[in-house]
Amino acid sequence: MAKRDPERTERLRRAVRYMLDHGTLVQGSQSRLAEHFKVTRQRVHQIVVEERQRDPGSQTSEKAMARPAEPSWRAS
Repeated sequence: MAKRDPERTERLRRAVRYMLDHGTLVQGSQSRLAEHFKVTRQRVHQIVVEERQRDPGSQTSEKAMARPAEPSWRAS
């Protein structure tokens, strides 16, 4: 079994934190991140859960989490 690449994991964590902070982690984002970083969607989900637990103050409210944020291109 191949060992996880720590540099790739850190880049993925940075991308997930950015998306969480800016409310752009919408439906389908985890699959796209998995394709881009060449990891499984389950691994991306694991990192998303860890990042949400790490800094709960930067998250949006539970009400906002129930409905994913709309991307800026859909608001028009």
